[in-house]
Amino acid sequence: MIRQFLLKPLLFIICILSLAGCKGTHGSDQIKEESRHITNETALELPGREEEASFRQSALDGELEKVKMLLKQGVDSNAADEEGRTALMLASYNGHSEIVLVLLDDGAEIDRRDSMDRTALIYGATGSFPETVRILLENGADPNIVDSGEHFSPLMYAAAEGHLEVVKELIQHGAKRNLLDVDGDDAATFAEQNGHIQVAEYLKQEE
Repeated sequence: MIRQFLLKPLLFIICILSLAGCKGTHGSDQIKEESRHITNETALELPGREEEASFRQSALDGELEKVKMLLKQGVDSNAADEEGRTALMLASYNGHSEIVLVLLDDGAEIDRRDSMDRTALIYGATGSFPETVRILLENGADPNIVDSGEHFSPLMYAAAEGHLEVVKELIQHGAKRNLLDVDGDDAATFAEQNGHIQVAEYLKQEE
């Protein structure tokens, strides 16, 4: 639901990542009017930096051998696009665990933030990729980091999308169920408002 908007230009991100669509009909209508689908253009934003742009695109698309080749050619694993998105964020977004491991081994900054203070873990938590999320957490990703817009945590993103196994990984690695966003809502609330009853019930269990 919110996942498809994570790679939007910053103009759209501020509205979209407020999870307005998770909190009311008006927000959903606004998202539909303003959003557009992810395209290859999102990872190719730096004129004159073709190798870095290709590197990020390859990470997004899961092209492991191309990622390895570009790293050998000296591409910086932390090279970011105009929105501050790195290859690690993009690989995590699509659950490319092997690429995530390669990037981490090369020195990719695990808690590096983009222009909205989102990290690779936040990107990964929006998808149904518990393995990728586990790798990030086991390598020191902060499970309670929040973005700069509405103070959404990885757990809130995962709950809003209804990814129970991702939610479990986050909880097992120290994610706090009682974190609140700027509106006073927690992860269980996001799950309930999107009809993810099993996720909501899990989050309401005693710690």
